[in-house]
Amino acid sequence: MNFKFERAALAAALAGGLAFAGEIDLPDPDPVRIKADLDHLCSPDLAGRATGTPGAELAAGYLAQKMQESGLAPIRSGGMGGLTPFHYSWTYGASLGGPGSAGAGQASDVVGVLPGRDPALRGEYVFITAHFDHLGTRWGSLYPGADDNASGSAGLLEVMRLLREADPRRTIAFLGVSGEEEGLLGSEAFLDRPPLPLAAIKADINMDMIGRGRAGELHVMPARRAGQVTTLVQDARALAARHGITLSCGIERFWRDSDHYSFARRAIPSICFNTGIHADYHRPSDTPDKIDYGKLTTAVKIVRDLALATANADAAPAVLAPRVWHAWAWGPYRTPGEVAEDPEEDYFAGAGEELETSTNAM
Repeated sequence: MNFKFERAALAAALAGGLAFAGEIDLPDPDPVRIKADLDHLCSPDLAGRATGTPGAELAAGYLAQKMQESGLAPIRSGGMGGLTPFHYSWTYGASLGGPGSAGAGQASDVVGVLPGRDPALRGEYVFITAHFDHLGTRWGSLYPGADDNASGSAGLLEVMRLLREADPRRTIAFLGVSGEEEGLLGSEAFLDRPPLPLAAIKADINMDMIGRGRAGELHVMPARRAGQVTTLVQDARALAARHGITLSCGIERFWRDSDHYSFARRAIPSICFNTGIHADYHRPSDTPDKIDYGKLTTAVKIVRDLALATANADAAPAVLAPRVWHAWAWGPYRTPGEVAEDPEEDYFAGAGEELETSTNAM
């Protein structure tokens, strides 16, 4: 069944927010296809996808292959180094210290674009991101990283397929990132030496761990950070409601721990979707059989809708005044083993933050 947007219905749902030109048919996610991608990324052949290892490069090649099959274009016609024109090659130093990467070496992000159609807006980019690296093999145990973050990477590939016929006004870029578990190294490398002007990047929508959690619980950040909460978050709340989800703000303390933060600290409006921490987080037991594909496909639908709405909006995302988001109601925070933050704590946090390497990287 196709999910149809009509101008009047969407305008009513968003209370004067985003609008589409005419009616757009968007296909729904295919859980079987998502599962095939996730299973492949978690397979022993990829050995946990630790940055700088052959398994991570196999994962990068898999994403690049799917981008090519979906008809995406490289962000540069001549490529950016690496095995394919979709590869963005970057160098990590000897201090990385990650599993399987004791010395300096090369790693890869992968990025493909769906070009925009509007001559006035196609030079602006809406990024969708997910990291595909994980912890590799440690002490003889495979860390498959099914939720963290094969779920987000499979979601990235599925959103890419769902939007390939969408003909957006702005260009949509799909970025698979490595080095996230080592301190956001891949997204930092990409944005330190960007293959396009940073000013052209108008938004980042990040998916990190979207396959677990309780029914109806989907977290988003930022939620309460002055200078970081934008119309992107406002629109996500409205679009999530169309799918029966009231977004939760329970993971705000992980604000610096995934790749959206690399964009946000460069004043690019950013948002991250996550289904919450669980007992298998960063353990060998984070396996594909525990993925909730109902949750995952719902997250994919919301990202699909938000990406296209943002790409088609007349104006790029903008920062909201605290008085707007201070009044927002949020869904329950019920993730086991975590404690909800003080809702007042982060009202005026977030401006001028510096990158922090965290051992809690998602």
